[in-house]
Amino acid sequence: MPTEINSVLDLKLESLTIDEIDAIEDITGQPIDALKKPGAKRGPMLRAMAFVAMKRKYPDFTVEDAGNLQLRFSKAGPADPTVPSA
Repeated sequence: MPTEINSVLDLKLESLTIDEIDAIEDITGQPIDALKKPGAKRGPMLRAMAFVAMKRKYPDFTVEDAGNLQLRFSKAGPADPTVPSA
């Protein structure tokens, strides 16, 4: 993974493009709606979503790079006014 990339991913995907959905399905080998089913493997889905999110900022980011990220899931709700924004 390129050194200038932050190794912690704050996963905030409000919307996906058709190409991003296609990439997620290609990486996971499943339709995107199948990933919500109980018992579905979460690793491939998380790798795919991390890839899509990071590819937006870093065009050279690879699927392999996604495996080296730490995930930080944001909680839904109002923003904390004491936390500085990025």
